[in-house]
Amino acid sequence: MREKTYTESAFDQIFQNKDKIEYNFDIKSGKFSKRDIKIIKYLNNFGIKDSKCLDICPGTGRWLSFFKQYNASYIAAIDISQQALIRSAPFCDKFQKANLEKEKFDFESDFFDVAISFMTLEHIKNPELFISEIIRVCKNNALLLMSIPNIVSLISRIRVLCGFLPQAISSDKTHIKFYTKKEIIELFAPFRQTPILHPTSFSINPFNSKIFKIPSNRFTNSLDDHLLFSIIVSK
Repeated sequence: MREKTYTESAFDQIFQNKDKIEYNFDIKSGKFSKRDIKIIKYLNNFGIKDSKCLDICPGTGRWLSFFKQYNASYIAAIDISQQALIRSAPFCDKFQKANLEKEKFDFESDFFDVAISFMTLEHIKNPELFISEIIRVCKNNALLLMSIPNIVSLISRIRVLCGFLPQAISSDKTHIKFYTKKEIIELFAPFRQTPILHPTSFSINPFNSKIFKIPSNRFTNSLDDHLLFSIIVSK
């Protein structure tokens, strides 16, 4: 039997112990972060109904649940964690267990209308295969929506000045690679794709990023706690 990687073992443990959650995507409830509100609005504006949707590293299945509630015609998931896929299975037409650095996606080319991958890139040391596979399985003009922790966020800069590691490093030991706003654009350039960064929010509390959040804009989004970006796939 193949030995589990550190990341695989870590996420299996995390998702095995998480409680089951019923998700409600009413943004008027006040329970959503600025980033989540942006994601919900962006997906709704693009259109989920009757779309084929892929979530890469779905975690608890939260956004798979969103696809199902908004009547996607086909829902799929890929993850290295078997426990994450067990949680995701009720929402999926198909799911695949894969090491994203080494294995190709088990889907046809030009298949998906929408692909999302939140908080994934930072776990991948060599992302070339990962990115090329996402582009391959997406249709021309498909929506790709992604997010990553921001290594140079405002609170990370404050933490360094105070003698602490940046939040993107200290928050998760499985984070191994980070990108700035400029580096994200450079990362996708060889694949002839153009990421668009979307402002969300940044915290001014270096020890608890969930409080004292300030809405961002296009001039300050390089300071956001996380970088959210979209790509309209061009082939």
